[in-house]
Amino acid sequence: MNNSTLKSLLIEYDKKRINAENIAQKEKENLYEEFPELDEIDKKLSSLAFSSMIELTKNNDKKIIENLNSNIEALKKKKENILNSIGERAKKIINATKGSRVVQNDYLFKGLLRCYDCKGYIGIRSPDKNGNIYGRCQRYGRFGKFDVCSPHNFNYQVFEEQMLEVLKEVCKEYTNKKKLEEIAKQTKTRQAKEFDINKQIELFRQTIEKETRKLEVMYDDRLAGIISLDEYMKNAKRIKEIVKGYEENIRDLEKELAGENTKNKETKLDNLIEEFLQMEKPTKEIIREFIEKIEIHSDKQVDIYFNFKPLQDLNNNFICAKKEYERKVG
Repeated sequence: MNNSTLKSLLIEYDKKRINAENIAQKEKENLYEEFPELDEIDKKLSSLAFSSMIELTKNNDKKIIENLNSNIEALKKKKENILNSIGERAKKIINATKGSRVVQNDYLFKGLLRCYDCKGYIGIRSPDKNGNIYGRCQRYGRFGKFDVCSPHNFNYQVFEEQMLEVLKEVCKEYTNKKKLEEIAKQTKTRQAKEFDINKQIELFRQTIEKETRKLEVMYDDRLAGIISLDEYMKNAKRIKEIVKGYEENIRDLEKELAGENTKNKETKLDNLIEEFLQMEKPTKEIIREFIEKIEIHSDKQVDIYFNFKPLQDLNNNFICAKKEYERKVG
């Protein structure tokens, strides 16, 4: 066999291999659309792997790493059980794509997108002949002929670009807001701050006294038969919870007064924002750390649900971003 013949055979074999891998990958994508819980598990596995990496670089705490690994193994087991319940078809598809060199469309927001109307998943379709990628309600794709939901079509490339801009703006605003708060705190003298804390503690103590007196009056009413035992127990439980909350607040303020609260404590959110803003190309893993889900309206309005309340509270940024997004794709 001469070199020319061998080269032709190798080229033909490579074409067949790539075609087989592409078919297998497409079958896997179809399987994940049919069973979205598999995509959810993969998303959680990616997030845990990212968390493990962060923990290793920070403090190498064995207990934390062991706990993360335990959660990863539990998710792998859950995925295996789902695949077993689907049957032989699922096993063949997964095995066919193991070690595949096909470049999967690793869209940043895949798995996070939901239809606002039916609450189902928004799927990301393969590029059309012009290279455009569109998102569409999966439930409509399956049952649209029965008037279930509507397409919710949108240009995914524009969407991803806009959502990254939104996320960066929100992170920057959070960082700037935090800096302004720090400056405002520093302008207060220590003496004025101590006065404010002591005043707050005194108010909490007065409230505890009032609630305790209420409890004593109710106890007298119970002995006199004015209120039932159930009514007394219900109100007593409520008052005790209120008092407990105020006592915890007082302890926290006393610690702050004693200088036990650390001012520069790094939170998970602070670390994530710092890392995200330094990234040239954000990863799916870090996006999932920030965002719980994104709902798409039929008119292309976007609702983002963050995993962190401080970011969710900065909702005014999204209003500008939504308008900009609608102008570009509307």
